[in-house]
Amino acid sequence: MAKGNGHALAAGDPGAQVVLAVGLGRGFGGKSTGLAELVWRARNAGREVIVADGDPRSRTLAGMFEGATYPPTEELPDVKAWLTGVLNRMVRERRSAVLDLGGGDRVLQEYGRDLRLVEFCARRGIQPLALYFLGPEEEDLRHVLSIWDARYFRPERALLVLNEGVIREGRTVAGAFERTHQHPDFERMVAEGAVPVLMQRLACMDLLRQRGLGLYAAAAGDGDAPLDPVEQFMVEDWLADLEKRRTDLGAAGWLP
Repeated sequence: MAKGNGHALAAGDPGAQVVLAVGLGRGFGGKSTGLAELVWRARNAGREVIVADGDPRSRTLAGMFEGATYPPTEELPDVKAWLTGVLNRMVRERRSAVLDLGGGDRVLQEYGRDLRLVEFCARRGIQPLALYFLGPEEEDLRHVLSIWDARYFRPERALLVLNEGVIREGRTVAGAFERTHQHPDFERMVAEGAVPVLMQRLACMDLLRQRGLGLYAAAAGDGDAPLDPVEQFMVEDWLADLEKRRTDLGAAGWLP
């Protein structure tokens, strides 16, 4: 998709909420799409955010957004030093960040030995937000559960994003997450404070990628190759549905 779609970007506001939004989950869970939506959402509202791509396997966010930052290598000392730089920049600039750590478990475990990240955020006026992205496979749940139970990064604000867009071909959308919802470990995560939210499948997502369009630019009919009215409506409707779900859950105000 195109780099940096959105309106003019505002400088960091000393009085604005500073959010560290961390995407977690195994590959193919739609994490990059979900995190990119957060960046475009903030920029569409005139808020600049730091885009931090710590996923060495894909570098998807870095490919989408000009000015995105990423570690020089995938070696753990380099990743930890890079993450420290991102946090320092957030404090100095009073600016939110959207962070992709790939699977996340190894980095958080190692970094947790050096810095209690949630406590650091509390003392520096940053609101930490964990976003766990899940497909309907049981392995998706096991992966995020391992991070949740390890407690290296368990802020009070946590979203379980159930992504219909990664449902395998041949499976119906209806009831795809029924087993996940009924799983005792999922129920336990919700009881312990995680908030589940459904991210519906967007039928024209591949078309957006082919044309290099960001979600909000596509919905507005912008870009060198704008969508036709039908596809434009699909994106508008998808964004409106996602925002309504987050608002109804009281989670829209958690976002960067």
